[in-house]
Amino acid sequence: MNLVYVINTLAAGGAEHHLLNLVRDMVLRDYKVWVIVLDRNIHGRGHSLEQAFVEAGVSVIYLRSYLMNDVGRWFSFIRLIYKLRPDIIHSHLPRSDFSASIVKTILPDVCWIGTIHDTYTKDKYSGYWIFPFIKWHWQRADQLIAVSKDVQKWVIEKLLVSQEKTRVIYHGVSLYEVSDSVEKNNSEPLYIGCLARFEKRKGIETLVRAMPEVIKIFPSVQLLLAGSDPTNYSYTIKALVRKLRLEANVKIMGFCVTPLEFLHDLDIFAFASSSEGFGIVLIEAMSVRRPVVASDIYPINHIVQHGTTGLLVETGSHHAFAQGFIELLGDAEKRRRMGDAGYQRCMNEFSLEKSLNRVHDLYVELISEAPSH
Repeated sequence: MNLVYVINTLAAGGAEHHLLNLVRDMVLRDYKVWVIVLDRNIHGRGHSLEQAFVEAGVSVIYLRSYLMNDVGRWFSFIRLIYKLRPDIIHSHLPRSDFSASIVKTILPDVCWIGTIHDTYTKDKYSGYWIFPFIKWHWQRADQLIAVSKDVQKWVIEKLLVSQEKTRVIYHGVSLYEVSDSVEKNNSEPLYIGCLARFEKRKGIETLVRAMPEVIKIFPSVQLLLAGSDPTNYSYTIKALVRKLRLEANVKIMGFCVTPLEFLHDLDIFAFASSSEGFGIVLIEAMSVRRPVVASDIYPINHIVQHGTTGLLVETGSHHAFAQGFIELLGDAEKRRRMGDAGYQRCMNEFSLEKSLNRVHDLYVELISEAPSH
């Protein structure tokens, strides 16, 4: 099987890490794999995964173009696909989906799958306004993978794609990477942490505002904030930390190269996002046996089981998050129990092996149905 993957950049984000896992698996299945990247530039002082893709044994091809406003690159892209003659094109993120749809228009026999990683609404995506005008691009896909039921619903209702052409496949995590982790000793200070892109909808401000209430009871507790910062939103957070005089208790770590190590060093993982397509970092935290305090919204409340693997609290309420932190900080046994339950839930529902097998099964299904095969 010949597979071409298309993605905007190789920045170390959730979609890019998912793609890296996917191409590694397909190479191990002895398939020929190319990754076409629209733009080499990475914004927000992020880390590139290029070397990891190369080490996985895939050919990385840069187009160095946004494509949507570069007609000349459209034809270069089409010629490249015609030359590679893939059995399947699998695109990730809107610009790459748009690019793949152009190929599908010119080369209709090419099988195109797109993965929709989020609901691209006004609060998340600056180009949200264009979707009503270009939704027909996604309607051309042979199949769209939604990373959650909420995303699938958005695809059906907003992009007007039939339910038959959509499929929910959850992301997964490599449990073998952390299954032998040594449990952290109980020691001061205790660490609450969040690993997320620095942007308003991630609720980082809520976490910072929760800290004055927490440190009244646990004076030495630390809140560690890590993630990429494409819009310099971290400066807003730094100003808030200074305003609340929390410099001794809140640390802004910047981009995290080793996310599992960061998560494992925490006592509690905090996630105050107001909107998510899936939230792969949640299962990463659970995979290293860390209890979670998170917003009570879908799909977060599908991943995190309240009272079992963590606590679900009111979205945007710094008081609710503070109370959740205080409850877990004061009970090491509950933290351990929830962490173990989260790990077990990852094994049962969110293993990487299950996720990748479902994608592969879809590939085989579509190729077997294609007239040319």
